[in-house]
Amino acid sequence: MNHYEEYLNINERKGFPRSYWFNQLIRWFTIIFSWLAIFYGGWLILNKTNADSSTFTKIVPFLIIFFALNSLLRNLFTINRLIFREDSLEFTYLLKKNVIIMWQDFVSIKLIKARQRILDISYFGDGGEIKVHELTLAFPKMLEILNAIIEMVPQAELDEFVSSVAVGAGERQKRAAKKGASADDDA
Repeated sequence: MNHYEEYLNINERKGFPRSYWFNQLIRWFTIIFSWLAIFYGGWLILNKTNADSSTFTKIVPFLIIFFALNSLLRNLFTINRLIFREDSLEFTYLLKKNVIIMWQDFVSIKLIKARQRILDISYFGDGGEIKVHELTLAFPKMLEILNAIIEMVPQAELDEFVSSVAVGAGERQKRAAKKGASADDDA
C-alpha cells in the first residue's frame, strides 16, 4: 500500500465538521507556568532587590518577566484550533478574533520562509479585497491539514512547495494518466 493513501480524500473519509488542536496540555501548562514566572519576577523585584543588590540580581527578574511574557503572549495570540466545515475553514484563537474563510474565497496558498516557516493563505475578504492569513507549519498534523485544504480549494493558486506537498493532486493526476493509458491499451 502506498504511504500517501492516508492523505487522499481526507475530507470524504474523516467527514465534517472536524477539528485539529494544538496540544492543550502543553498550551495550558505553558500559560500557567508563564504567569507563575511573571509573578515570581515581580516578587523578586519587590522583595529581594534593593539599592545594595548586585547588577545581576537587579537584571535577572526583568529577564524572567520578559521571557515569560513573550511565551504567554505567543500562546494566547497564536492559533489554537482549526475547524474544517463543509463550507469554510475556521481559525480559532484564545484571545484573538476567530477568522472564518469560505472555501470559494481562497485565492492562493504560498510558503514564506521567514524566521518560522509560514503558509500565507490569500483570500477574498468581506469587501472583495484580498486578505492574507498566516498559518505556521509548526501546527500538528500539518501535512494532513494542508492536503485537506488543497482538496477543498482546487481554484487556489499554489506555489512550488505547496504543490509538491499536495499529495492528492499528484496522485489523482497519476491515476488519471494510468486510466488513460489502460483505456488506450484496451482500444
